[in-house]
Amino acid sequence: MSNKEFTISQGTKVVAQDLRNSVLKYACEILQRDVNKVTTEKDVDNEIYLTVDPQAPVDGDDFQIDLTSPDKVTVSSKTSLGVMYGALAISRDILKIDDFWYWMDTVAQVKKTIEWTNFDLHLPDYQTEYRGWFVNDELLLRGWNDHDSQQYIWQRVFETALRVGCNVIVPGTDVQSQVNRQPAKEFGLMIAQHHAEPLGAKMFAREYPDLEASFLKYPDLFRKLWRDAINEQKGTPTIYSLGFRGQGDKPFWEDDTSRKWDDKAIADVVNGVIKEQYDMIQELDPGAPMALNVYGELAGLYKKGLVDVPDDLIEIWADSGYGKMVSRRQGLDNPRSPLLDIPNPHNRKRGLYYHVAFHDLQASNFLGLLSNSPEFVSSELMKARSKGLDTLELVNTGNIKPHVLYLREVAKTWVKGYKARTNDEILDDYVKHYYSEHQKEIVSLYEDYWKSVVQYGTHSDETAGDELSPFLIRRIIKTWLSGKDKLPDAGWIVGDDSLADGVKKIDGMITPKLPDWGKLVVNLKKLMLDQNEQDAKTLYGDLYLSTLYQADGLKALHLVIQAYELSMAAKKDDDYLKPFLLADEAYHTMDEINFAQSHHKSTKWYDFYKNDGYDDMPLTAIKLRFLRHYLRTLGDTADEDDWERRFIKAPGDARVMTLWTTAREFSDDDLAKKLRERLIDKL
Repeated sequence: MSNKEFTISQGTKVVAQDLRNSVLKYACEILQRDVNKVTTEKDVDNEIYLTVDPQAPVDGDDFQIDLTSPDKVTVSSKTSLGVMYGALAISRDILKIDDFWYWMDTVAQVKKTIEWTNFDLHLPDYQTEYRGWFVNDELLLRGWNDHDSQQYIWQRVFETALRVGCNVIVPGTDVQSQVNRQPAKEFGLMIAQHHAEPLGAKMFAREYPDLEASFLKYPDLFRKLWRDAINEQKGTPTIYSLGFRGQGDKPFWEDDTSRKWDDKAIADVVNGVIKEQYDMIQELDPGAPMALNVYGELAGLYKKGLVDVPDDLIEIWADSGYGKMVSRRQGLDNPRSPLLDIPNPHNRKRGLYYHVAFHDLQASNFLGLLSNSPEFVSSELMKARSKGLDTLELVNTGNIKPHVLYLREVAKTWVKGYKARTNDEILDDYVKHYYSEHQKEIVSLYEDYWKSVVQYGTHSDETAGDELSPFLIRRIIKTWLSGKDKLPDAGWIVGDDSLADGVKKIDGMITPKLPDWGKLVVNLKKLMLDQNEQDAKTLYGDLYLSTLYQADGLKALHLVIQAYELSMAAKKDDDYLKPFLLADEAYHTMDEINFAQSHHKSTKWYDFYKNDGYDDMPLTAIKLRFLRHYLRTLGDTADEDDWERRFIKAPGDARVMTLWTTAREFSDDDLAKKLRERLIDKL
């Protein structure tokens, strides 16, 4: 063996300088796992040694890898995190373990042994100082176990974040973020905090459920929560989030009726609270970095010059939730204020809170791909960089698995020298990496996805994600069946229109796109029949399900609107036959999504979607089943036998009444099947 070669085999042991250092311990475990995964034979006994070395010839979290003897490689860094990055670089570049192996189920290439000759591996030259994932709206992760364990899942979350270069994480929302705080630190990640959870403190309403969440009434109780949170985290790598909203992700004055709130009054409270929090951190954890989320209502106060805070905070500005660097729509208020040209007279450092996944119960993407293209995201992030919003970047990852395409590209944007890339460049890179065959076809299918999206607003980026259809279906059914005339929470899409005019407007938006979505589903199904097993599994979870959420969701929405319009025009009982069958079709269309999720091509993921309480496709299917029965109730008799006798039974059986009936009434499912069969040419 040459003195510049090191053979990795089953005889290679990964050893840490000090296993009491949890970061080194996990780095050891991960790299040893990967060595064992990709080699099958034992060569010689040798060692990869991981050590924190204050004299390592590198800066920051960079690492040095040296062949220190024929049977020993040393990975050193001045920091534990740097050693972790070094171990993961070996896993990625030498063992060829994919960064997203856990979420994409990539299969590593197995060899007898691996000859390692290139030891010149280093941390990329990052432009973004603080690079983080915000694991937010993590319902799917919460409701799922792998290896019979939630701990195992979150360890894979932390591992993947580190693999793509993160050094910061918000490890969940509310209670979960506090549970996961210490485990994330044990992997070497710095902790940041949800904008609705300043200082990482416990929620006032959770700790004091019988008290009004008013800082003016109970300032000492709020201060205690803040002080307790700082004391718990002090001395550990933490970026404290300063600010004050309310209980949950909403403005505090909605819960505080003690006074009349105008902009000046709100700003006075916010500025005072931020100054108190700042001073408290300076007292208890001096030198810790701090950030101010200029989000929601605070952005409006900022632009009016009402925000007065210390200058050494990092300002974090958020996109629209759909990837555009304009202010987020709040209900009917949609000023779309540009965020990239806001003056910075105090020369504060600035960063981003950016969504590749989003939940707003309206039109965003929770289960599936962002409705704006990767090219769009790449361009927006580079615009933000050009304006200096790159000190800290927190990326809303949602539940990670549905959003790998975007998370992978965003990680690339953190590196110096990155240039905005086109869809062709991003997709070619991604598809070649994850698919072994039919690569041009797959790129084309991904492109068709963004060509098919529904535009719900006047601006090109106001596009509909997977939440649109179930959100609107449930509200149409509620409004229709309760006899009301306005869709709740839908003024952003229908304005002040009546229900009748509103659904007509919605249908006009979605109907032209239905053929495109239907064609894409068919093309994906055809391609999966021709793919090898691994590629078919990947495509199913990565694009097919996202497409199905859109295609079947929009189709079901269209069918509900048709059922509503025909029902409103009904003059006699039989006029409800067609609406009944439309509701039946809508129900089965929506239920196809539930079936597709629970019959994933990879059994690992078949129950991953069970805790979806946002899109809530199962609830939407239940609502559609209820609508179907409601329409049968309107058109059929009280005993639900008239449609059966007149349209399904043989004429003689229907007319001879010696026995009123010979069996119980048909179920809605069976009735719909038979009616569709008998009346196919008549409806």
